[in-house]
Amino acid sequence: MTSLYYIADTPLWYFICVIALFLFVGSMAVTYRAFRDRRNRGPIIIAMLNLTLISILLVVLTDCGRSLQPEEFREYSMFQRELFELPYLIYGGVELLTGVVLVSMSLEGSKYRLKNITVEAIQQAVDALPEGILIGSEDGVVRLSNLRINLLSRQLTGKVLIDVNKFWSYVVKEGKEQGDNYLLRLPSNEVWLFKNEEISGLDKTYYQITASNVTEQYAIIEELEQKNEHLQDIRRRMKAVSELSGDMFIAQEEADARAALHNQLGQVLLMGRHYLSHNDVTDPKMVYAATTQMNRFLLGEAEEPYEGEEDVFSQAVSMANSIGVKVDIKGNEPQAESARKILAQAVTECAANTVKHAEGDLVTVTILDEDEEVIIRIVNNGKPPKGVIRESGGLLSLRRNVEAAGGAMKIEYEPDFVLELKLQESRE
Repeated sequence: MTSLYYIADTPLWYFICVIALFLFVGSMAVTYRAFRDRRNRGPIIIAMLNLTLISILLVVLTDCGRSLQPEEFREYSMFQRELFELPYLIYGGVELLTGVVLVSMSLEGSKYRLKNITVEAIQQAVDALPEGILIGSEDGVVRLSNLRINLLSRQLTGKVLIDVNKFWSYVVKEGKEQGDNYLLRLPSNEVWLFKNEEISGLDKTYYQITASNVTEQYAIIEELEQKNEHLQDIRRRMKAVSELSGDMFIAQEEADARAALHNQLGQVLLMGRHYLSHNDVTDPKMVYAATTQMNRFLLGEAEEPYEGEEDVFSQAVSMANSIGVKVDIKGNEPQAESARKILAQAVTECAANTVKHAEGDLVTVTILDEDEEVIIRIVNNGKPPKGVIRESGGLLSLRRNVEAAGGAMKIEYEPDFVLELKLQESRE
């Protein structure tokens, strides 16, 4: 039978060496995992014996390759030479044996990790948390950290997290204090809340730092603070105006201030202005109802600036009439609620712009049904635009609503203003 020495430096010998190398690496990994999982003594001993056996095999194979050199061969002992003279199938059998042991231990280790809580399982669970968590000892040594807190450390400090005390000192120095916690804004504009708690165990003191993403909550707080400052400024200005002017000037100042704060209520303010100038053709009850609802909206008591008894499209037509704009409808009104809401928003915006920019008093709405689309074209009898119309405020909001509903919006500004909407017909 062919000996190992005979096949040395042949493809077969290299193949056996490569297999041995792979088995050695695998045995190292299995042994390390057995120690890390804190297995019982039995699995650890088997893993170490298997690693020792494949290590000896790898050394013998390597020495056999070196023995091909005459000067090297003379240095080997009789026992080593006898090992080289053994059939190579014996070494293949040893590799097969260690491979079987390696596979069985790997499968058994996988079952063990499924049924038991291991250090690796704990680390994986901690890494999967959306919040950052860091546990360290009093001397600043990191005992446990997840991927999120390490990412936050690199984003904030530009360094890998290796010292708990230095990291917390940075948070305290750069953060905004919120009681015992600190807020920090990342370069990505995300806002995170950091909290440090002391925990005790095994006669030692540890510190647990947690980080939570509070970007949305903080944005709401900032927005409320800004609006509160704006409202306080409006109140101060209104009080000063009240002392200098009369009730009428107060009303005008109040209207201007609220228009600056809530641009979306422009049509209600236009209706009030029209009533002051044309009270003979404007329904005072509607003016009163809309103004009351506007005040409730500013005070946070209502979600919409105006809620009447009519449906949303009829309200829009009534509001347009109340600011001196007649709405001429040609074609069949859409019955779907979503389409009527979009049409109402379009009529409201066009009526307001007709008064403010075109100095007109008529809006013509043409509604066509084509296949599965509803095409709406809106024009006015006012002055044509002086140039390209920049979409902002109401028009921009209208476009977003139209596209969100699966439709399309187009604006023509020459020779006359034309607003065209294409909506998918709905069978609500």
